[in-house]
Parts: sequence; structure tokens; C-alpha cells
Amino acid sequence: MANDNDAYEPIQGTVGSIPNEPQDTNGLPSHDEIRMAAHDQVQWNLKRKALNDQISAFRKGLKAKGHILGKLDDEVRKLEWTPEEYKADREASDHYAQAMAQPVGTQLELYGTDATPDPVRIQLKWRQLGVKHGIAGIGWANQPPEDCPFDCAQSYGEGHEEGQGTVRRAFQTRLEQAKATADAAREGAEDDDDQIDIEDAVNAANDDGDQSQEAA
Repeated sequence: MANDNDAYEPIQGTVGSIPNEPQDTNGLPSHDEIRMAAHDQVQWNLKRKALNDQISAFRKGLKAKGHILGKLDDEVRKLEWTPEEYKADREASDHYAQAMAQPVGTQLELYGTDATPDPVRIQLKWRQLGVKHGIAGIGWANQPPEDCPFDCAQSYGEGHEEGQGTVRRAFQTRLEQAKATADAAREGAEDDDDQIDIEDAVNAANDDGDQSQEAA
């Protein structure tokens, strides 16, 4: 017996467990449209996977030739940039790198020059690594990384303390700026209160004058 609440047309049959197409789809795509879309989507997914496999093989070939893929991707992404945009990006990158004690620009000398003896160069390397770790809050000054040579532990610790010191100074500057802002806001509020008091006094005087005129 047919169900009176059945949403599907009884005049249509069914194929297996697939229901009939409803007459009212409430603004949604029809069942046939959904099925075709699902079929097409699967085919496109297969094509995309095949293309991704080809791209992956191509990039593996580039890597085998010595290419740094991340750098290549970055340069390809910037092909449409103007010279001004490219220059600004490089300057910003150097600025951030300098803040983190990376060897860029004049900071290349932090790791020594070609004339620097190797033992000194190694000490400089671990000192600057300590600076970067101190800035980032990684590890402790008295606990250098496991691969740090024993005779470089002191250099690492000194650098770590220097890096932490730069962060402490930055926090101190922020606190001082916040305090100055709060003090200025407080002074402004007090000035507003004084202005309100003056206005109240003037209004009170005017009220007194009006009352005197009425009494006369």
C-alpha cells in the first residue's frame, strides 16, 4: 500500500533503492543534476590527481638538479612585481632578519670574514645562535644545544643573555609607553572634570541672576 506521506510521485518506478525524483525540490538542484555533478566532480578530481602527479615528478627533477624549490617558487610568485615592490620586499626581509640577529647586510661580519680564523668563526657562530635563541625565548643560557662544542658553551650563553636583554628592553619600552598613554588619558579626564566644574559655576551664577531679577 502506498504511503500517503510519500514525497515521490507514485506513477514513477524506482531502480533498486534509488527513490523517484520529487516534484518539489525546494529550490535545490534535482536529483539528476546532483548525480551528474557528482559524476563530473569525480572525473575532475582524477584529472587533478594526474596533473598533481606530473607536477610532483617535475619538481623532484628540479630538486635533483640542485634547485631550491622554495626559492624558485618565491621568485616565480614575484614575476609580476614592479622593481619598486621587489626592492621594498627585500628591504623588509632584511629589516626583519636584522631584528632577529640573522647574518644579512653588515651583520654578515657577526660570523666573521674570510680572514677570520676558524676557531674564532666557530665561537662567533655559537654566540650569534645564542642571541637568536635568547630573542625567541628558546632554551636557556646555561643549557646550550647538545651539538654545541664544550668550548663554545660560554659564547652561546653570553649571546643568549644578550638576546634576552634586547627583549627585556623592548618590553620595558612598551610598559613605559603604556604608562605614558595612561597618564595622558588620566590628565585629559581631569581637565574635562575642571571644565565641567567651570561650566557648572557659570550656570549656577546665571541661575542666581535670573532669580534676583524675578525677585525685583
